[in-house]
Amino acid sequence: MNYSKWLVATINTSKVLELYGNKNGYTKIAGTEGQFADEIFTKMDIKYDIVYPEDNEFGREIYGGNWTGLVGMAKRGEADLAVGTLGISENRFRVVDFSFPYTVDRLTFAVLKPSQRLTTFGFFDVFDFPTWMLLLGSFLIFTAIFFSMLNGTMSYFKVVYDLFGSIMRQPLTFCNYMRGKKFFIVTWLIFSCIMSTVFSSVLLSFLATPSKATTIKNFRELSKAVESGTHRVYSVNGTLTVPFFLNSKEPYLRLLGRKIEQNNWYIPPEEMVNNPLKSTQSVIVCQYEYLKFLYGAQSRILISEDSGYTISTAFVFRKDFCCAKHVNKVISRLLSAGIYERILKLESLKHSLSHPFKEEDMDKERILHLIIYLALFTY
Repeated sequence: MNYSKWLVATINTSKVLELYGNKNGYTKIAGTEGQFADEIFTKMDIKYDIVYPEDNEFGREIYGGNWTGLVGMAKRGEADLAVGTLGISENRFRVVDFSFPYTVDRLTFAVLKPSQRLTTFGFFDVFDFPTWMLLLGSFLIFTAIFFSMLNGTMSYFKVVYDLFGSIMRQPLTFCNYMRGKKFFIVTWLIFSCIMSTVFSSVLLSFLATPSKATTIKNFRELSKAVESGTHRVYSVNGTLTVPFFLNSKEPYLRLLGRKIEQNNWYIPPEEMVNNPLKSTQSVIVCQYEYLKFLYGAQSRILISEDSGYTISTAFVFRKDFCCAKHVNKVISRLLSAGIYERILKLESLKHSLSHPFKEEDMDKERILHLIIYLALFTY
């Protein structure tokens, strides 16, 4: 096929579409998308040059009907086609054309599972904050009542010390000063007995089998965590993620879009490969297959089963591109032969082997065992 040299717009992203040059100036493309595109160009015997967007974005609409990134280059005729995990959307379809879709993916997120190891003050986790405040308030009220009834015969610190000791199942030492106040004494003894018994039982069960740390599992829980300030959501700039959130009918999804825009929680495409999930407060929103490709072998990272949207991925053509029909024919044949799936599996295997790591199984239960040894002595 005698075509002129094509201009191919792309973003140099590790493991997805990597570009290498040699002494002769020939550019070799690798990665999942790169190998698939190279297979197409090789089958069609096409020569091509690689061009890059100055803003390093995939493509989003801005004011005045202009577009950024790869989509903008194809729209303005600066490139014949664009390659790089570009999803098909209605707004993009108005300004560019798309090839035959070669994969279908869904939007989800990945989060680092919190550790289940007990901290120094982990025993405070047996009760929630309102329960602790209720117990503290009750203790202070009883302290004030007993101090007023003692009429200055004991110091306030001594009253606090004795009441706290009774919670620790120690005897009350000021009972002789409060004859005729049996109702308050009995009430406090019942309260302290229940309080110490419940705390002891819950603490022992907590030490024997620690409760599993909760992990965010869907977008609704993620929205609540972001609103409370415990987590941050990051997205690749120039993708369809933030526009989808902002235009969603669900309030919790719109909140995620506003938070990402207001706080500029964007990361460059290359940062995705460098494992941005370095803390339990960070969350990455991206396509499921890409997250599975990067983190699927790591047990400490949870990839949510919840879906924001489902979208098809394809190449982008400029509107007057002459060879779209022939490219679609080659893409269809390669997909039928399973070429793209084979490339994806091989690249995923190479990525997992190139990043060896040693992790503990976070789902393994750690149970407190009690071993009793009986020693028999004979004389």
